[in-house]
Amino acid sequence: MMGPIGPRPAAQRGGHRMLVARRTGFLLRSVTGAALGLALLAGSEAAAQSTVEFTVSGTSTVRGWTCSVSGTADVASGSSAPAPGFDSGVQSATLTVQVADFECPDETMTEHLQEAMKPEEFAEITFELESYEASGAGAQASGALTIHDVTTPVTFPISLTPAASGVEIAGEVTLDMTTYGVEPPVVMLGLLRVRPEIRIEFSGLVVP
Repeated sequence: MMGPIGPRPAAQRGGHRMLVARRTGFLLRSVTGAALGLALLAGSEAAAQSTVEFTVSGTSTVRGWTCSVSGTADVASGSSAPAPGFDSGVQSATLTVQVADFECPDETMTEHLQEAMKPEEFAEITFELESYEASGAGAQASGALTIHDVTTPVTFPISLTPAASGVEIAGEVTLDMTTYGVEPPVVMLGLLRVRPEIRIEFSGLVVP
């Protein structure tokens, strides 16, 4: 018969294995529960996508022009400075436009815009919010605007109006299209030249 430091009897070994199994199962359930809780928490802060209407307008040597497109806004609320309609602030916000979806009052104008914007090479226009300063019924938004794969910092005012099902947003920014490598269209043998300055306006209902 072996002493105290010898191998345990079979019954004791079986009981030990059952205890280890129970503890391991409890640990796995605890880890799984914690992971699920974190996943649900992350999901609650995920950005909600909304539709936003955009218009781009400018002038030429002959007449003014305006084209429009429906884009998206992905906004996630978070723990930051509060703003109208966003009591816990805004964690992130992205505005996106598909260039190929732009439409102008007539087919010829749409073709000229598409030729200048080259949607087959530069499919999207995006704005990524980097910071904001709430003021009155809106905020001063600052972020990165990307057109033609050229990204520049922009700052513009945006109005924020709380509504029953979300927040009404509206804003505008003036740009020089040549800053982003976009050549203003020239048509009618040079008689009509689009000026490089354009104004982008947007509005829509976003869900925090």
